[in-house]
Amino acid sequence: EEAAADITRDAKAFTAAIRNRIFTFLRGLVIEDYETALAGLPQPAADAEENPWTADRLKEATDAYFSEHRQLLLTPEARNLRHTYITPSEDKKTWRVQQMLVDPEGHNDWVAELAVDLTRSKEAGEPLLRLRKVGRLV
Repeated sequence: EEAAADITRDAKAFTAAIRNRIFTFLRGLVIEDYETALAGLPQPAADAEENPWTADRLKEATDAYFSEHRQLLLTPEARNLRHTYITPSEDKKTWRVQQMLVDPEGHNDWVAELAVDLTRSKEAGEPLLRLRKVGRLV
């Protein structure tokens, strides 16, 4: 019964749920509703240095993206699984997810990077994502 309730057990379905959350977040960026974008991520958003993400800070990051690219695509091609990279941690407690920000020019040189806490996601019954970075791919 406990295994059946574990949403992390079916990696394909869990990945699909993660990607749905990511694209809800990205949709908020596209329509410039940064509060809604952050609200779609159920964990408090903080970058790798634990600095909190705010709507203003997210707007600054998005403005930097738009200074280099005329648009952030959410087309079927942009939603293609090949633009999502998942790396499990060595301790198997978290996943690092990089979602390529697809631009019309095809540079695809920016990412939204998130961390997924598998234990907390299992407990919550939903994927818990924490925004770590919106920036250039390095």
